[in-house]
Amino acid sequence: MTLTASTVAGATYSWTGPNSFSSSAQSPFIANATTAASGAYHVTVTVNSCTSTSATTTATVNAVPAAPAVSNNGPICESGTLTLTASSVSGATYSWTGPNSFTSTNRIASVVSATTNATGSYSVNVTVNGCTSTNAATVATVNAIPDARPSATTGQSARAAR
Repeated sequence: MTLTASTVAGATYSWTGPNSFSSSAQSPFIANATTAASGAYHVTVTVNSCTSTSATTTATVNAVPAAPAVSNNGPICESGTLTLTASSVSGATYSWTGPNSFTSTNRIASVVSATTNATGSYSVNVTVNGCTSTNAATVATVNAIPDARPSATTGQSARAAR
């Protein structure tokens, strides 16, 4: 998180804020900011021993959402519908990716008329308030339908089999 004060020629800066934050930089940077860094930040500038009144800005650090729990209805047979499910996360948008350039923004995503090429790992992440979770993954299997065509036999082979 970066805080920024206007440039004032010859000035020194004094920042204060949450968690005993203090800095003398014009634009201090807070690395790895957590939600505890949210709140009011105050800055004063001093020029020739004269200090300004305090200016205030409010910063909000949003939490990174947890990765959703995921599952699928596999294994399924080809030509069926593969259903991918992510747990409900309040206020989230979803982003699925998977085999064959599969993408979806639905919490519950489907691959209709799935082929064996749909077998593989599907991952999803959620975004809440501009913060994106890590990916969660589920491995789905689409099985081929066996060939049920009868095979022809000759009369002699059929008799020998009896």
